[in-house]
Amino acid sequence: MKKLKSVFIAIIYLAISDYSYSQNENNIWYFGDHAGIDFNSGTPVAITNSAMNTSEGCASVSSGSGNLLFYTDGSTIWNKNHIPMPNGSGLMGNFSSTQSAVIIKKPGSNTIYYVFTVDDIAGPDGFRYSEVDMNLQNGLGNINSNKNILVANSTTEKLIAIKHQNGLDFWIIISLYNTNTFNCYLLSSAGINTTPVSSNVGPIITGNGVFNSTGNLKASRSGLRIAMANLLMDDVSLFDFNNSTGILSNPMSFNGFGGVGPYGVEFSPNNNLLYVSIEGFITDDVIQFNLLAGSQSMISNSRVIIGTGDGGGALQLAPDNKIYNAKDQAGLNLNLINNPDVVGTGCNYVPNGFNLGGGISTFG
Repeated sequence: MKKLKSVFIAIIYLAISDYSYSQNENNIWYFGDHAGIDFNSGTPVAITNSAMNTSEGCASVSSGSGNLLFYTDGSTIWNKNHIPMPNGSGLMGNFSSTQSAVIIKKPGSNTIYYVFTVDDIAGPDGFRYSEVDMNLQNGLGNINSNKNILVANSTTEKLIAIKHQNGLDFWIIISLYNTNTFNCYLLSSAGINTTPVSSNVGPIITGNGVFNSTGNLKASRSGLRIAMANLLMDDVSLFDFNNSTGILSNPMSFNGFGGVGPYGVEFSPNNNLLYVSIEGFITDDVIQFNLLAGSQSMISNSRVIIGTGDGGGALQLAPDNKIYNAKDQAGLNLNLINNPDVVGTGCNYVPNGFNLGGGISTFG
């Protein structure tokens, strides 16, 4: 079933820029089949020096000045020289997990980074973390003695980090399979609190574990809303998030997307619009919702198709305030939403708007 899932959707998720744009830690992306983008100059540039070839989840992190530190597919960590860290193999994420890894610098530390992972298809390895110490290996970094520490079992493939209201700490958020439970774990200077804040809200994710646990979980830049896609459930759910208490509330669900179902979700920079990518049988659509429309039914009725074609892959808001849309099935380009704060087709969705210079994004 894992092979079927990997071939069928082959989605890469750029987990690198979910939690903060205040510095340059998210300025270099690595993903897919040796694909990458460097945003440091202010103009995105394709880079192809990656050692990674992954079919789904991945994460990258740079220094505050925008220099690459390391990247991962949830199973292996490569250092800035594109060499696996000595203790960087055997992580218990999975290259075929939608959001297999998220990297967060430990609050109050300049050298310790947490690499959080989730298994694919609600697999046995669950939600875990490892610590990378950048003082090791002469500054190239390595995982210390805290490796693959189990936090929760029976997770979906959804994993995000949101900045706490205090501006220092982070909430690490997962969803649990066979439930409608979200677990929010506080990461502070004391480390990860493994006792979660739990919210039972939204649809129960159950049934076909291969595809019903698949799909992105995303936060708005404000940190006050969360969106979730559930592929074969034909569901996109929207929640309010209290970034002080870690509680999700006020669920709204949207469906009737057609095709295989929704996979990617992303908020506009101004937090007012939600974009959804649909994996279709023949063509893929990208849809926009106006979150200011009013009630759930009014938001649902605001949906507009802004792009049709080969756009069913992941959506990712970038440091340049544009949204990049992965092309499935070995895409040599990414689709681009140039003005994602604009309501309707004026957001300027451009098919093949960014060339990867020889790198390949399968679905992310």
